[in-house]
Amino acid sequence: MTLRAGALCLLATLVSAAHADLMLTGYSTAGPLSTQERIWIREGLLRRDFIDRGRAYSHVFDLARQRLALIDHGARQVELHSLTSLQNEAGAGTPSGHIKLKLTPTGTTRPLRHWTCEAHQLTASLPTRLGNEAATFHLTGTVWIARHPPEQAAVKKWVEMSQKKDFFLGVPAAVKATPAQARMLSDLVRELAPRGLPCGGELDARHEGTGPLAALAGRIPARLTLTLHDFSDAPLSPDLFEVPSAYTVRR
Repeated sequence: MTLRAGALCLLATLVSAAHADLMLTGYSTAGPLSTQERIWIREGLLRRDFIDRGRAYSHVFDLARQRLALIDHGARQVELHSLTSLQNEAGAGTPSGHIKLKLTPTGTTRPLRHWTCEAHQLTASLPTRLGNEAATFHLTGTVWIARHPPEQAAVKKWVEMSQKKDFFLGVPAAVKATPAQARMLSDLVRELAPRGLPCGGELDARHEGTGPLAALAGRIPARLTLTLHDFSDAPLSPDLFEVPSAYTVRR
């Protein structure tokens, strides 16, 4: 779930909104698990709805307020988290890390309605730690981007906010378990957001190192895919991004 939560934030949030709205629909897989995905974006807000083990959840990112709401619809509960605190926690987990990131267009394209999606090969790495062991976190794969289709007008605000120093996207489980992944995915969003709108991607994550924990983690790579199959720029209700009033809120 940590790779899924972090990487889906990455693939879903290569887009943004300003004075316009955008909805993306598709599906994702993480190992043997698969779920439908629905993502709504409005100015500095992003909501992602998904199903995990038969339960419905929403993640609502509010960049203006630096707030993340984790909504469990089955339990009717909401957890509120500070994105600033999560960013600091991820940074503390990778104190000496310097991200190396490379994106290379492959020349391969595929259609998504009237979008032309272009494949980009991704290679990225970041020094981190597993327990007391030094290790390196690697992220590789393919990201598909539609360069500046007409719906690009719906993403100006998010692109602007993604370039700020305090920009961070991550959920607590991913930050706690793999802070290097959380940092890398946020930096990758910052790099990709100005390039266009997402069509999906296929990512492989793994750890490399000489210690026993790193060696064990290196033998358990994680793979995630996201495929988007439709989109809409119809106006969205602001209520989509509000915390449900009948739910119990925990901070």
